[in-house]
Amino acid sequence: METQTKSAHPAEQPKAGAGRSFPDPSLALVEFGDCLGFLITARTERDAPNRRIILKKVAYVRLEPEGWGGTAYPEIHVQQNEEGLFMAVEPRTGKVLRHPSRPRYEIAFISKDIFECAIQCIKERKREPLCELVAVTFGTRQGFSLEAGNLLAPEDYAAERTAVPEDKFLSPPPRFQR
Repeated sequence: METQTKSAHPAEQPKAGAGRSFPDPSLALVEFGDCLGFLITARTERDAPNRRIILKKVAYVRLEPEGWGGTAYPEIHVQQNEEGLFMAVEPRTGKVLRHPSRPRYEIAFISKDIFECAIQCIKERKREPLCELVAVTFGTRQGFSLEAGNLLAPEDYAAERTAVPEDKFLSPPPRFQR
């Protein structure tokens, strides 16, 4: 059973259909396989009428063997399409991140201190602490594990190849200069 606290001030009441806002930042693992993509989010909302999670103030980080990069988005929606795939969608363009998933995307709530530290690592171009954050956060989840410090995921996690046309994919974030 879900409960919400009632605010004394009407201006602080949630908007109709806005869903529940969670107080903590979150980390969502949205790409796995040939790269590791994750979203570091300042705020997370559940939009129950539309059956989606709304991630607000998002840093999209993509780690690839050739390099890594990041970019910011005001919002990303995590939703399930008619084929049953979970997708991360940028709502202004309707474009999706490249690797939909049969299993639902894993989203973990993190403290504000860890959120701020992760954002600082992106600004300072520190890749390793971000890799460690993702590994520690998701390594103990069902189906995931750590091997020699590397995160292992279920074979079908964020690795789906769909009939989504190439022009409907969100561009990977620009790589940082070395």
